[in-house]
Amino acid sequence: MKVHFLGTSSGSPSKQRNMSAAAVSFENTKAWVLIDCAEATQHALLHSELTLYHLEAICITHLHGDHCYGLPGLISSMALNSRKAPLKLIAPRAVIQFVQSCFTLTEVRLSFDLITIALEEINDKLPLESCDIETIALQHRVPSAGYKLTEKCIPRKLKIDKLQQGGIASGGHYNLLQKGQDVEYQGRLLISDDYSFYSWQPRVAIICGDNEKPGLLSQMIIGVDLLVHEATFTAADLHKVGFHTGHSDAKRIAQFAQLHQVPMLVLTHFSVRYHGEGMLQPLIEEAKLHFSNALIIAEDGLIVDIPKQKQVECATA
Repeated sequence: MKVHFLGTSSGSPSKQRNMSAAAVSFENTKAWVLIDCAEATQHALLHSELTLYHLEAICITHLHGDHCYGLPGLISSMALNSRKAPLKLIAPRAVIQFVQSCFTLTEVRLSFDLITIALEEINDKLPLESCDIETIALQHRVPSAGYKLTEKCIPRKLKIDKLQQGGIASGGHYNLLQKGQDVEYQGRLLISDDYSFYSWQPRVAIICGDNEKPGLLSQMIIGVDLLVHEATFTAADLHKVGFHTGHSDAKRIAQFAQLHQVPMLVLTHFSVRYHGEGMLQPLIEEAKLHFSNALIIAEDGLIVDIPKQKQVECATA
């Protein structure tokens, strides 16, 4: 499971950084998910290992343009390439209206079904082929969200010893159990979860939109392998600029991640005042002062691979 950073700037681009976009890819499926889609996102994708053909869903965190202005162009390009598979767009209702209006005014005709899901109407987990998605309400100048992605498509291993001890001879039912299917065997119902286990624990990442209160993640952060959060300013600079911006600083998010012992923290969405060689150093030093686990400073083109954790069960359990 990897997170690909396609744009890491806040507000406007610079020569070093595009605006917000990140992709999440998975190990045992070609399907992938895009989180936010600023201008130039589709151009950044041309320099990545990802293809639009396998894009399963786009998740937009909030309606500000530096998170969604790339949507009409990217989706139109998919139509120009004769995509047929449906595409899910999970976004604030206003963003969905923005995209649909662009298509109407520019006479775009899609070659595939665009399935729109308004962020305001989501009350439960959204199952995709590649992962399960949950939303987290954050605080910004406008309603904003974080997306929690839990990996799926993990290969299973059979508990061979338990099968043999239960007098269950090998056969086609072994293959079905390994695929996660319950099967009938000599009048008995064999439950896949009883006789197989995941090769590794499902990996979980939270990728946030703009958010001035990291504490809003507290109920969802347990068991998360990777947290991606904005650090638009240092604490001192945020006090100078003003809290009306609705952004976090490096100190605040680092303290939150340390409190909850997040294994990996990725900071992104940096103000243009920090772009350029050495300019991010005060922000990096501030984060390191308050967070002792794995700290990553995102840059355009960076790929973060989330390590696999130990098996959920041993093969003989």
